[in-house]
Amino acid sequence: MMSDQRISSDQVQHIQEPKERMILAMMQAGRSLNRFEAEQYGDHCLHSTISTLRSKGYQFTDAWEKIQTRFGKIRVKRYVYIGLPT
Repeated sequence: MMSDQRISSDQVQHIQEPKERMILAMMQAGRSLNRFEAEQYGDHCLHSTISTLRSKGYQFTDAWEKIQTRFGKIRVKRYVYIGLPT
């Protein structure tokens, strides 16, 4: 889900938070993540991290997927990094 608001690449804010840097680096390397996968890397609230990165100018797509848990199938979002604005 993309915002209509456009941010130029010179407006991208510097990332200070180690968790944000780690998640962004993983995703820039081609990895997509859902919240359970991010949990393995210490991110307990991936949607919040993605929201913060989006507010700093980084762009992601997201799509619902169903995954199996010990409680049955549930819906979670998978996030994919698509780059910086041009």
